[in-house]
Amino acid sequence: MTNDNPTVHQTRAIWESIASWWDQQIGEGNEFQRQLIMPATDRLLDPRAGETILDVACGNGNYSRVLGRRGVRVVACDFVESFLACARKRTSSQDGDIEYRRIDVADAAELMSLGEGRFDAAVCSMALMDIIDIAPLLESLPRLLKGAGRFIFSLPHPCFSSNDMKFTADLEVRGDQMEQVFGVEVRKYLTPQVAKSVGIINQPQSHYFFHRPLSVVLGACFSAGLVVDGLEEPAYPAGGGGKNKNKNINKNPFSWAKRPEIPAAIVVRVRPASAARAE
Repeated sequence: MTNDNPTVHQTRAIWESIASWWDQQIGEGNEFQRQLIMPATDRLLDPRAGETILDVACGNGNYSRVLGRRGVRVVACDFVESFLACARKRTSSQDGDIEYRRIDVADAAELMSLGEGRFDAAVCSMALMDIIDIAPLLESLPRLLKGAGRFIFSLPHPCFSSNDMKFTADLEVRGDQMEQVFGVEVRKYLTPQVAKSVGIINQPQSHYFFHRPLSVVLGACFSAGLVVDGLEEPAYPAGGGGKNKNKNINKNPFSWAKRPEIPAAIVVRVRPASAARAE
């Protein structure tokens, strides 16, 4: 990273202070998660009842509970105890078999304490950009996963959503009509960097955002012996149609719903290369 890297203690302290606020905002999944992230993750993960799945950086556990209600055995981990407290408070017996663990996924030894060869799959939903060092997680996955296991992760699309981008709005004449056209301006992309940012408007304190271009993210996967075999770039439907019924979102000029040709996130599935060759 080009900037001074924060310590684990600094990042944890920030998230401990804002976890409860995030839990109140996110609940069981906000509009962005429900409309874009969860459906794409479901398609690539294809969770099946009876499987054991690791939910990495689970936050308040909303996706863990989705999986648990489908009959999946879930081990959900986060390095922020306040998030885990929120997750446990929200979880009931109807949410299935969920085990919450405090684990720093930037520490390979802590990760391996979960059990070698234990998991059919792992998932990390919109959190990889919050992790100081992703290499220990990626390098541990081939040992944590069963032979044909898969890992699905999502993050803000590095090409379009970073600390060095801004939303744009222009007026263009198209035929006999003048139309508003919404886009993004990307100022930097290739250089990995860390800076403070907010994930939700009015967030009480900013947190660290680790921007990594796709070449760095996927390169870390390849170095860890993981290969890509699935990828989606979810975006809102044109005109705010389909399932996107939130009128406030559609009116907001800073919403991704105004930019249906630009994916707000990327969702990727990787597998150990040895398992992919065996298939």
